Amino acid sequence: MEVQDALRALGGAARWRVLRHHVGWRALKRARADAQVVCHKGLWALVDSGRDRQLAADLLGVRSHATAAAHWGLALPPEESEVVRLTLPPHANVKTRLPDARLSYRRLDAAEHSGDVTTPLRTVVDCLRDESLRVALSVGDSALRDGLVTHAELAAAVRGLRGKGAAVARSRLPMLDGRAANAFESCARAILLEAGITGFRTQVSIRDSDGWIGRVDLANRALHIVIECEGFETHGGRPAFVRDLVRFTSLVSAGWRPLRFTWEQVMFHPKWVARRVLATIAEATGAPLPDRRAIRASGRAA
Repeated sequence: MEVQDALRALGGAARWRVLRHHVGWRALKRARADAQVVCHKGLWALVDSGRDRQLAADLLGVRSHATAAAHWGLALPPEESEVVRLTLPPHANVKTRLPDARLSYRRLDAAEHSGDVTTPLRTVVDCLRDESLRVALSVGDSALRDGLVTHAELAAAVRGLRGKGAAVARSRLPMLDGRAANAFESCARAILLEAGITGFRTQVSIRDSDGWIGRVDLANRALHIVIECEGFETHGGRPAFVRDLVRFTSLVSAGWRPLRFTWEQVMFHPKWVARRVLATIAEATGAPLPDRRAIRASGRAA
């Protein structure tokens, strides 16, 4: 995983004890030497270019959606922070083409933004309504996990939505889960939901007759299928490698089917991931594997 992608997934900043599970020390030092990240009192963070604030000032708009999520330190999938998202008044007239910006036109109440950025609550609601499912889940899960919003606040805000995207936001709200550890796990869950795969729960504790096996990222207890989101550096040392093998063997011997996906597979090959999960479900249930057209159709519906 690239250093910048890892930091975005972790909400824009993290300490080495967390980052080490996703990137190597040498890669982190190279990123700092290239002025891609900074370190202050042990906290590693992305370098802020200020482009989003400048555009907001020039267009008399408010930073919103994924751009606001990055401002509040919420987890994001890779490349989502490369395009500036702004919300402008309904009758704003922008004549200049801005290839690095996406504009929304809505009236915001004073309570829905803090200076030139939408509040965490409004940010999550906008992402539920307008962004891709993987962004919506990553941002929403992160906001719940960090305590920036509550589910009750989100439910009240989503109920009050009207117009385009309101139904989408309402359908996505029940999908949020603050137990997801990072954007990696949130995006994996988005892949399942877009493929019409249900029944998987987040951060599931599993035991067998010998005791506790471990806590897995996603699991379907009815089908005994486990999904693990594997960072490359997580099992780099020999002790961790041995623990990983013991855990994997224990899951298999207890009747579970563990599936392990890398960051690159989840972020850049979602259809392949969906096919592997569907094939495992088919094998577990004896049901026929859905064809590729059915998977694509369910993804569009989500």
